[in-house]
Amino acid sequence: MSRLLLGTRYLVLIPILGLGIAAAFFFVFGGISLIQLLFELAVNGFAHEGAEVSQGVIIFEVVEYVHTFLVGTVLYITAVGLFQLFIKEIDFPNWLKIDSTEELETNLIGVTVVVLAVNFMGAMFAGETTDLLPYGAGIALPIAALGVFVGLRAWSVKITKQAERASEDWPQTTFERDANDGDSED
Repeated sequence: MSRLLLGTRYLVLIPILGLGIAAAFFFVFGGISLIQLLFELAVNGFAHEGAEVSQGVIIFEVVEYVHTFLVGTVLYITAVGLFQLFIKEIDFPNWLKIDSTEELETNLIGVTVVVLAVNFMGAMFAGETTDLLPYGAGIALPIAALGVFVGLRAWSVKITKQAERASEDWPQTTFERDANDGDSED
């Protein structure tokens, strides 16, 4: 049974492959589209089909590409993390080494917060929302919830470690000392 369960871990290669291909798609096609946009701006100046393009619209378009790359990064980090958790450790920089599902979640939450912030910034530059406060609150609430989640997890881990250290340092009771003394006399 243990051999069967050990072998099933390779099933995770299917989502890893899918996530890797999706990340590559976001990086390659997003990069090509961004280069195309910049080339068009360089050739045509800041005129777009006879109309002046505002600087805010250009910034919004570039920020949308940043958003695309960040989504690709989330997919890539997830693929790498799953590979490291289930298959084999990879020699990556320390910030990309994943030793537990908690580390993978924390990395994903961090990138997700940045994606949401970039989304809001893009909407702000484009001026596409008429009522920015509800839109911003709709983005801020998930960010706050994720922050509370990560904070509570870190607090819980800290409390657990302190309790473990305290139990190790706790003086032995008379009964425990007598029991240990009895073991050494044998």
